[in-house]
Parts: sequence; C-alpha cells; structure tokens
Amino acid sequence: MRKFNHKAKSFSKINLSYLARCANLCYEPKEDVKKELEALGFNLIGDRFYFSDKNTDTQAFVVGDKNKIIVSFRGTEGKFKDWATDVNLVKTSWTNSHPVGEVHSGFYGALKSVWEDMFAEIMNLRTNNQSIWLTGHSLGAALATLAAATLQLQHSNITINGVYTFGQPRLGDHKFSKNYNAELKTITFRCVNNNDVVTRVPPQIFGYSHVGKLMYFDTEGNLHADNNLSWWAKFWDRLEGRYDDMLNLTPDGVGDHSMNIYQKLSKENL
Repeated sequence: MRKFNHKAKSFSKINLSYLARCANLCYEPKEDVKKELEALGFNLIGDRFYFSDKNTDTQAFVVGDKNKIIVSFRGTEGKFKDWATDVNLVKTSWTNSHPVGEVHSGFYGALKSVWEDMFAEIMNLRTNNQSIWLTGHSLGAALATLAAATLQLQHSNITINGVYTFGQPRLGDHKFSKNYNAELKTITFRCVNNNDVVTRVPPQIFGYSHVGKLMYFDTEGNLHADNNLSWWAKFWDRLEGRYDDMLNLTPDGVGDHSMNIYQKLSKENL
C-alpha cells in the first residue's frame, strides 16, 4: 500500500485507496484488523483501538501515528439490525445543546453508542496535532460523516483534514447539509459506484440531502469528480449499468454497493 499523504489539502487518489482499505478492514474480525493495522505501522496497545456496541451492532477503530489519526466505521453486512438502522426514517435534532439541523435518528443513535470512548481515544492519540481522517462504507459512511461533523461543528477546536466515504446513504435534512457543507464540503469526498442503490436512500422526498463532493465511478470503473461529469452523462452511464444487469444474476444496484468493489476501483484508479 502506498504511503498515506497526511498533508493533503485536496482530493488524493493515494489517500482514497488507503482509506478504502481501512473502510473494508472494519468488516474483518478484530484480531485480523489488529494484525493488518500493525503491519501498516500503527503501534497498538491492547484493544484500545477497537470500539463495538452489541445493541446497535456498531463497530469502528481509531488508530494514530506521529502524522495522522484515522477513524474508520464498519458498514452493513446484510444483518437485520444494520438495515433496520438504515431504513428508520425518523429524524432527530442534532444536537439539543447546539442545533445545526436534523439527522437520521438511527445513524445518530449508532454513533452515540460508541462515540464517548472513541472521542476519548482520539484525544489521547492526538499528541502532535496530527491530521484527522475519517472513512466508512454504507452505514459506516454515514457514521464517519456524522463523526466528522461532531468533531468540527460541535468541538470548535478540532479541524478535520479529510472524509472519504463509500456507498453513503443520505444522512440529514437540508439545514444539516447546509451547515456541514459550509465547513466540510471541500474535504469530504463521497464515492458512488455507478448504480449503488444505498446512495439513494433515505429518499429525498423525506427531506434528506447528501453532503460533500460526489466522486463517481462509471461503468468502466473510471473515477469522475461531480463537476466534471454532467447529469446527462451520469444518467446514461447508470442506464448502461442497468442494461448490463440483465445478463447478471446479481442486481446491479446491490452489487455496486460492495465494499470489495469500491476498494478494487480505488486501487485501480491510482
């Protein structure tokens, strides 16, 4: 894996590939996660890097070195609890003490179940003013984004350096999106693979909006920034993906959501 660019001020394909691996790594058993993180050069003490809550079925890790801190959240694995969290459309004020919009109550509850300990570990690791990077896939992408917003919008002394997400569902209402984008849009890169169906839920009709900059993988696996790909081009590309799906036993919108595919595409675009 190529060396992470902890000083990056804009989109980095090297960091995209690195963080895609971190997002995918969250799906592996804790001991495997630990071995690979140590192989990447992180010095881990016991299990302090790993965070889990059985009630919300949320998992994440926080690791750091002298240059960077990486926060990664696990996404959905097809389990009922995970999808129940995803499809709960009720929004809640975020937060009561410092309201800057409403967010998906299931996502907020999942983050809240592990956040106190995660935040303590981030502060424990940040001894050298390291840059902070967040990532996740699916549900984990929503949690990574909400965590970034929590750090920068609710803790004004902390600045986020980058948020790279994969297959992210919509997270909050228009007010939340406006406040998030005012602070974090330029360093938030929301990767969408062709017809990934999860990126279109919860529906806009329920008052949900996306945040950050769209990074779009087309049917050929090429990566495009949103401002370099017209709506019409994306429409025909997704239609082509649906046509290809007629000859594929895996529904295109579901298959395109795979984190394994996101990691592969991120690596191939280096």
